[in-house]
Amino acid sequence: MKTLRTLVLGITASTLVGTATIAADFSTPYVAPLSTGFGFEGFYAGVLLGGILDGGSSYLTAPDTVALNAGLAVGVNFYLTDSVLGGLEVQGSAEFGATATRYDGLILGKLGFAPTPDFMAYGTGGIGLAGNSTVYAFGAGAEVALADSMSVRGEILGLGPFGAAPDAAKATVGLLWHMQ
Repeated sequence: MKTLRTLVLGITASTLVGTATIAADFSTPYVAPLSTGFGFEGFYAGVLLGGILDGGSSYLTAPDTVALNAGLAVGVNFYLTDSVLGGLEVQGSAEFGATATRYDGLILGKLGFAPTPDFMAYGTGGIGLAGNSTVYAFGAGAEVALADSMSVRGEILGLGPFGAAPDAAKATVGLLWHMQ
């Protein structure tokens, strides 16, 4: 019986303390976090750094199948709904292989989902030139705000000649400046 009484007193005390804590939480005014002022909508430009893996040396100079990739990106995003974005981007880059340097240029459409004002995941696709070949490109990426007008992103693209399977992959990390 003593154990039962101790148990009941313990439950009662816990309930009273918990109720007082909840009441104290309701009496404290809610302060919303400060907005960073960041948004993905509008024009942006930035630098890209990464690599390209070319399985058959279709875009790089043989015998190179791996190269360092450095380039620039310029684009525009626009909100289609509160959290869905569309966009258009132009990328130009150089691939520095062991034996030669090649260049590529891509025009990409973008469809993204931004569940918060400072994070976006997106899919992308388009056409362009890689080495001396006309190619299609498709892929995905994610972008995160760093400050009011700066973001960082990671992106991976598959490249392939029209009418064939993709035979190269390009992965980049970018630092972007948003002109809002």
